Order: sequence, then structure tokens, then C-alpha cells
Amino acid sequence: MPKTTTSMRRQLILMVSMVLICINVLALWGAHIYANRATKVSYDRLLYGAALQMAENINILDSKVFIDLPVSAFETLALSNSDRAFYAIMSNQYQVLTGYNDLPSIPFTQLLLQSTEKEKFIPIYYEAPYHEENVRFVALGKRLLEADKVNDVFIIVGQTLGARQAAAAEINRMALHFVSLFFVITLLLLLFVIWRVLRPLQAIKQAITERSPLELSPLETNVPSEIAPLLKSINYFMAQLDTTLERLKRFTAEAAHQIRTPLAGLNSQAQNAIDETDEALRQKQLQHILESSNVLSNTVNQLLNRATLTHRYQSHPFSPVSLDQLTKDTCRELVVWALERSVEIEYVGDIQATVDGDEFALKQMLQNIIENAIKYSPNKGLVEVELMSTNELKNVAVVLQIRDQGVGVPDEDKEHIFEYFYRSPDNQASGSGIGLSIAKEVAEHHDARFHLKDNEPTGLIVEVIFPRRVLSKNRYPKVKGARL
Repeated sequence: MPKTTTSMRRQLILMVSMVLICINVLALWGAHIYANRATKVSYDRLLYGAALQMAENINILDSKVFIDLPVSAFETLALSNSDRAFYAIMSNQYQVLTGYNDLPSIPFTQLLLQSTEKEKFIPIYYEAPYHEENVRFVALGKRLLEADKVNDVFIIVGQTLGARQAAAAEINRMALHFVSLFFVITLLLLLFVIWRVLRPLQAIKQAITERSPLELSPLETNVPSEIAPLLKSINYFMAQLDTTLERLKRFTAEAAHQIRTPLAGLNSQAQNAIDETDEALRQKQLQHILESSNVLSNTVNQLLNRATLTHRYQSHPFSPVSLDQLTKDTCRELVVWALERSVEIEYVGDIQATVDGDEFALKQMLQNIIENAIKYSPNKGLVEVELMSTNELKNVAVVLQIRDQGVGVPDEDKEHIFEYFYRSPDNQASGSGIGLSIAKEVAEHHDARFHLKDNEPTGLIVEVIFPRRVLSKNRYPKVKGARL
């Protein structure tokens, strides 16, 4: 089962919702601050206006202060229906001339400081509890001039906070309604946008779901440029899968045919051996059975190796491989098998090379090429294995050569020798016809080129040229005749 995570749609909705919530919370917080500040400024202006109207109707005559409180001042305060208003007019001796006698203490120090430094009094606002209610006060001074005498009076006007709190709450409520509506509308619009953005993915899913399991042609769906790489990757994957399935289908058919033929021969030879009365002829028939069994066993092993390599091509990443050391080890493993066939293996190396690749696959390639060279070498023949560097086509490359002294391969057969199960009509040696095909596949998997050349005076040279990404280092002198 594929490992799934939270749906992309759900993640987008969650992130969008969180962003909207943060924005709306900030908007509500800003609206709350604005509401409190706006109501405070508005009602403070009402208090200040009432205090100014009272101050304008205070005069002095013969050292006596005359106060005529205007009705308009109280009408101004009455604009707040739910609030109560308080006032007091005091002399500079802190005596209440008119109004409430028990108002909270006022900042006389600041007012007196203004009276000595400035010609004009600046209103002072403050809040204080009065009759178990919070009251907002404004204190204002007025300078009365008569002859050479100067008298100061102070006007204090207060009002409860109910109206301004109600106004601030109303503004907050309206802001909440607006922000909520904005949140819902914005969220719906963003949900629509998310649906439209994810719609191409749904279209790709639908196109794949509606397909037959055998339909592996490229998807032809219009998608945005951001999703085009995904569609390209899907088409590339399906192309690879189609190639793999086609190759597997063809290879399975060919393998079934190649295995069925020796099995039929084995069955026929075994039946003949059972019925044969001549002991010498029976021994000859048993020898043929053994040879056919060895060919069949070799074919099956090659088929299994190819299946393993096909799996590794898609599942194993490349890693640094010491190509020279791998070649030496492979030669050592085959030297006994070669000596049994009166063939010598000689490794001729002049470089140390490291290639990015699959060590198992490269070893299978080396084994198949060297075994093929040994198999077609004459009695007391020599197989040379050489690793060298070349500056071919301005690209430094590493070249692996395996040279034998056999009969070689005719030019008309060289183009067919890499086909699976192909065997030349003139080839009398036993074999499965798979080894060089596997070797070429491994080389191509490592972006290497596979060449066949004629050896002098006779024989075949199998050449594998690795590209520039092969790293060559630590050259050392060439050692001729170093037999393993």
C-alpha cells in the first residue's frame, strides 16, 4: 500500500483558514483599538465643549465672580442619554463656587503650573471613580482680569462612561459582522480557487483511472506549466513500463522456445538410451544427454541472471566501483575454468579506474565476455584482458578490451551477435546465445559503447568504452605478461 499523508486540498484549506483567521483577528484587534480611541476622542470633545461654554459665562466684577451657566452646556452633555454629568467651578483657593462639592480631587498642580507659565490653559483629562462609577473628567482653567488683579477659576466637568462604551461596542459589533462576512466570502472564493488549481490533478487521476491496464500510451491532457513535469514523468514511467513489458513478452516467448527444444531433445535421447541394448551406443547417448543438460542448465542460469539484472537496472542506484580491481578479480575466478580448456588468461593493465555503476552488473558483463572468449579460443590459446585510457573524440574515456585468438566472427554476423539466442549457422560450439546480449545491455545501462573488432592474425576483440564520467587516477607502469 502506498504511504499517504494529509490531503493536499485539506492542507491548503487549513493553511488558508489559518491565514484568514490571523488576518481577521488582527483586523478585529485594530477595530477595537480604533473604536475605543474614536469614542474617547468624540466624547472628550463633548466634555471640552461643555466646559468651554461654562467658562465663557464666568466673569469678575468688583473682585466678585459671577457665574451664569448656559443651558447649551447641559444640552451638550445631554447628547449622551444614558450618562450622568457632574460639574464644579472652583476658585484658585480650591473653594467650590458652584456645582458638586464632593468631586474627586483634580490635578490642581498641573493647572497652577499652566497659570504661571502660559497665557492659555490646556484642558486636562483624567478618570476617577465617583459614586461607584467610573467617570471621565476634564479640568479647564480660566484667567479673570480686573484692573491690576488676576484671578483664576477652574471648571471641572465629568460624565459617566456608559455611552462611549456602548458606542465602542457598537463599532466592534459592526466590525465583527464585517470581518465575519469577509472571512466567509474570502474562504469561499479561496475554496473555489483551490478547486480550480487542483482540478488538473483530478483530471490526470481520472484519465489514468479510466484507462485499460494494457493501455500505456502517453497521456494527452492539458495541464498548467507547473504540473507539466509531473505529467511528463508519468508518461516517461509508462513508456519505460511499456518497453519493459514488451521486452519481457518477447523474451519470454523466445526463452520458452529455447528451453522447450533442449527439453524435447533430452526426453528423446533419454527414451532412446532406455531402449538401447548396445552398451557402447548407450554410453554415447548418455554423453549427449549430459551435454544437452549442461547447455540447458547454462541457458537457465543466463536467463535468471538477465532477470536479476533487469530488476537491478530499476532498483539499484550507482555507486563508485573500482573497474580495474573488479576486472582482476573476475579473471582470477575464471582462470581455473580456462586452464581446464587449455586456455590462458592474461591481464594487461596500465591504469586504475573508478566508474559509477552497479558492481554486480559489471561483473556479469565481464564474466560473459571473458567466458565467451575462452569458449571460442583454440587449444593453448591466450585471452588478453586490458584496461586503458584514450582521448577519443576529445573526451577522456576508459577502454576495456578482451582479445581472443579464436576463429572470430564474420562481418555478416556481427550485427546479429547481440540478438538474444542468435547463433551463427557455422558455429559448432555449445552455447545459449545470451551472454553477449546481456553484456551489451549492461554496457548500455552504464552509458558505455560496445564494439566488436577483428584481432590479428585471428580472433575477436570485444571493446567496451566507458564515457567521461569514469575517473582515472594513479597511473602505474604497464606490466606485460602478468598472468593470473
